[in-house]
Amino acid sequence: MANNFRFDLPGFQNDFQPGEEQLEQLLRSRWNEDVNRMTERLLQNEPWNFTNQPTLTDYYNPRTTEVPKEAATVPITWTAYPNRIKFEKPEAGRRKHWEYADNGVPDPNYYPPGPRGWQDEYAEWSVTRNAEGKITKVSLTSETREYWYALWDVAPHIVLRLYKQLVSEQVKLEDLYLRDSSRNPIIDPQTGRPAYNELNKWNDKSTNGLAHLIGNFNYQYGAMFLGAQSTILRQDEQGHPITDASQLVNWGLHATGNRNSDPFISARVNDLVRSGVRVTLKNPIGLYIQEPNFGTYELPFDAPDDAKPSDYWKVIRGRKRQAGEAYDLILHAVYEVPPELGFTVSDISIGGFPIEYGAQIAETLQIAVIGEGIPQQTPPKSYGRVASNNLPYPAVLRESELLTVGERSNLNMRIKQGTTIENVALKAVNSKENATIEFVDAPGVTAQITGFQKDSQTFTLTITAAPDAPLGNRSLLLKNPDGSAGPARFGMLEVVAPSGIEPRYV
Repeated sequence: MANNFRFDLPGFQNDFQPGEEQLEQLLRSRWNEDVNRMTERLLQNEPWNFTNQPTLTDYYNPRTTEVPKEAATVPITWTAYPNRIKFEKPEAGRRKHWEYADNGVPDPNYYPPGPRGWQDEYAEWSVTRNAEGKITKVSLTSETREYWYALWDVAPHIVLRLYKQLVSEQVKLEDLYLRDSSRNPIIDPQTGRPAYNELNKWNDKSTNGLAHLIGNFNYQYGAMFLGAQSTILRQDEQGHPITDASQLVNWGLHATGNRNSDPFISARVNDLVRSGVRVTLKNPIGLYIQEPNFGTYELPFDAPDDAKPSDYWKVIRGRKRQAGEAYDLILHAVYEVPPELGFTVSDISIGGFPIEYGAQIAETLQIAVIGEGIPQQTPPKSYGRVASNNLPYPAVLRESELLTVGERSNLNMRIKQGTTIENVALKAVNSKENATIEFVDAPGVTAQITGFQKDSQTFTLTITAAPDAPLGNRSLLLKNPDGSAGPARFGMLEVVAPSGIEPRYV
């Protein structure tokens, strides 16, 4: 049942200035649809790849659910410091752990390469130092890449404005372009402009500032997926409930067990469902930095007499908690001492140790997702351990040159009524070369297979939308020659009006 609910921008952040109201409304509309589509995909669950993955009934979409005013709000928090370093390097001391979190060598199993690949608790930071090597600023973010891709689609000049604010006045628009192997900008046919490269030189390091999260696991759909998957109750072969956090992750295969975040979120959400609650992530959906615990911070002797360690904590994006709230909605913050005071961040100590690494600050703060709960309609069922299912799964659909954008942004592909798009890539799993591809939900959209890369299981398609094809989302059904198929995956393609994706902005 549809209602008037709309998903707000993360942290209630408004990046638009007077005179940009039309752009603001376009982004709000786009984001509302993006988050709705992600939510509907969550409700389908993952039956293509795993068994014991029912359609979700204890995670709900507030756009299609009547939510009572007395819905409960449940902040779920965890430490921002990456537990994986402690887990994988138990022989190292505390100082070595801090150093690795800031400057660790690349892990080939994690992307992006370099230290920020290690910062995997939905928080990343960057450290700025002076000529003497002392820290002058630590920048921290929990803001996901999906929002920045959506904002780029609407208004690249605003993305540039934010980079100048957050990283450097030296950033140029062309620095943010996605480029091919010959360094030519890759044009997004949907906008007529160069596509966004989130891993640009201003946002891929752990020094001198950062714009938003880039780690493989640090993205919004991943956090939403974790919360949704955690609503499934699990039981062992004897019918005993699985309640241990690590065991829930292992039995559901929906998270990483050696992080601070994943097991804790899984157990907390699972407990809520077990207590009779249906859950969702509360609007505005996001991952939020909580103000550090300054109780163990100590200022140097030459700090002003009335100064407090919290004086140097500044919220840049999002906002602190307001009256009656039990949590912050901070997206980006810095810890920085004004240079005129004559001391630096490195002259402040935490727990008796001078601040030599941004990781020390990360240890004192938490990241949160905000849950919302309403009473269950029917008692939940319990399911056993998941196993591989191996049904053909449509993973990503985008123009071939923009497949990585589709993978990283979690935003769908769009097509105008009355047009044909060639050289479209469909990245699949468990698929065969002679599979069939069909768009369902409404008539008027067809796909012709023109190629198949067996090693990557990537189909090349030509997609046509009839002039009268109904507007809206299309689910994609992928079926192997032997007839094996899962359900059609929701929202792989959106049909828009002929003027719906014209390049409109500079």
